[in-house]
This record gives sequence, C-alpha cells and structure tokens, in this order.
Amino acid sequence: MIISNYNHAQYIANALEAILSQSYRPLEVIIIDDASCDNSVEVIQRFVKKDSLVRLIVNEKNKGCIYNVNRFLSLARGDYIYSAAADDQVLPGFFEKSMSLLAQYPQAGLCTTDVIRLTESTGATCKWKVSPVAKPSYISSADLLKFMTRNFDPPITSNSVIMKRSALLEAGGFIPELEWSGDLFAILVIAFRYGLCYFPEPLAIFRARQGSYSWGFYQWPAQRKLIIAMMNLLQTPAYQDVRSLFRRMPYFSFLPGQVLRVAVSNPKYWCYISPVLLKYTLWAEIRRAIAKGAPLPAKTMYRYLRDWYWKKLNLSSDEHT
Repeated sequence: MIISNYNHAQYIANALEAILSQSYRPLEVIIIDDASCDNSVEVIQRFVKKDSLVRLIVNEKNKGCIYNVNRFLSLARGDYIYSAAADDQVLPGFFEKSMSLLAQYPQAGLCTTDVIRLTESTGATCKWKVSPVAKPSYISSADLLKFMTRNFDPPITSNSVIMKRSALLEAGGFIPELEWSGDLFAILVIAFRYGLCYFPEPLAIFRARQGSYSWGFYQWPAQRKLIIAMMNLLQTPAYQDVRSLFRRMPYFSFLPGQVLRVAVSNPKYWCYISPVLLKYTLWAEIRRAIAKGAPLPAKTMYRYLRDWYWKKLNLSSDEHT
C-alpha cells in the first residue's frame, strides 16, 4: 500500500497506527513524503524504526499526489494496491474483510466498503453507502450502474478501495491530466470492466477538509479543464469498452452541473447530455439552494439548456446555407 504525504504531520501518525494495527497487515507500507515543510518526516521515521513493513521515500522536490502514486505502481510487490491520503484513516477489519472477499471473488477488479465522511470544520459525520446490498457481495458492472443512476452522492472513495494491480495498470494508472479525479476515473473503469466486491460496513474515514487536494472539485475553471480531459479520454480507443457506461452515469464528477455546463459548450460533448444528467443537475441545484436558504432554482438549468438549444439551431442553420 502507499500513502502520499505532504505537510500532514498532524494526521499521518493516526493513519499509520490504524494501518499497522489491522488484523490483516499489508505486505508493505510505502510512504512517499512530497518535500514536506513540517515535521512529517520526523513523525514517519519513528514508525520506520518500529516496524519493518514501513518504508519511507522522500522527494527532494514536490511532485504531486498523482506522480507519487504512479511511481509506487512500479515499486509495489503485491498483486493488490491500496492508496490513501495521509489524512484518511482505515477502521478495524478493513484489510481482513476486503481481502477475504477478493479471495472469494477473484474475477472482481477491486473491493470497496462504505465510508464515514468527516467534515473537519464542524466535526459532523455521515455515512456514504455504495450499494443497497445488505451482505458482502460481488456486484456486476450492470448492477453498479443501476444503483449509481438512483443515488445522487458519490458512491466510492479511493480510501475505501483495494484494487487489483494488473487492472489498475490496464486502466492507465492514475492519469495526471485528471488530477483529483484520477483515482475515481480509474476505479470506475476497473469496476465497469470487472465488477467489484462490496462489504456493506463503514470501514474507512474520508476527511472532507477545505484546502485538501480533492477540494479542487469545487474550483472552476480548473474543474472544467479536468472534465474536458475526461471526456476526451473516453473518446479514445483505450476506453471504448466503458464509454457508453460513463455516458449513462449521472455525473463524471461530484457536481453534475459542472458536467452539463461543459457538455453544452461544444457539440463534441453533446453525446454526454442525458435525461439522467439533467435530472441530477436539477437535484444538485435544488439541494444547493435549500442549503443556502435561497429560492428553488430554475435559472441555472434554463441557461444551460437555452445555450445548448441555440447552438444546435445555429449549427442547423449553417448546414442549410
């Protein structure tokens, strides 16, 4: 397994203690410190001295999370990969239950569990559930898609996932152009190709923290650039087998309105506009308005669809002149 760390001295000790105290211990724990400016290396070195499983690699310059994880893929010895941020945490039984299920269903490309989402600013927690299935199971790509089209919230987070190394390499690893969505894209490609194992119990904690790497989801236009990169990737031969499944999803990111906003801007991406995407965009706008105490919105959806409609009219007019 790998942990990419940058200035997370306040979290890394808890993350490592949770991993090393598991009933099923990983083959190796590689920590790549990305040129931290705090005392992260000092904290990690204490674990290196105590436990032979822990290995520390220190970058002289900051390379970024995606670079670190892809570097690990060439160094890892195991058949399965677990990658998490230094501020995430696994709960007791995570590795044992996940690996047991993977052994039972070797055709699966990964195993995931439910997650507890911790909002750091408030301390509030909530459970993210991947599937309505009530017992440990193998879920086919078709069944996963059915659930995802009914469930608004993001169903899978990378810190709850153990992936088959060969399937991750086949998916292209974590693609740098996708930045904070690189892990989700790889997870979905693998799940759509091979199905997944699912343990219906919250066995990992995802920390939602403003300023974290994944906070890029909420930064426009950086997120726009990422969505375009994802749409372009899906139109290449390498992902032809999963393209239609992605198109039937309600989102490619956690914010469907962003996907719709990109899709209507260019005829090349109109194939991604679907009733499901429209429905979830409207739901997202309504939820956001309720949270802010604002009137229920119609303007955002109207603006997106109006712009798309006029573009289509203009294209049709050009074809007849």
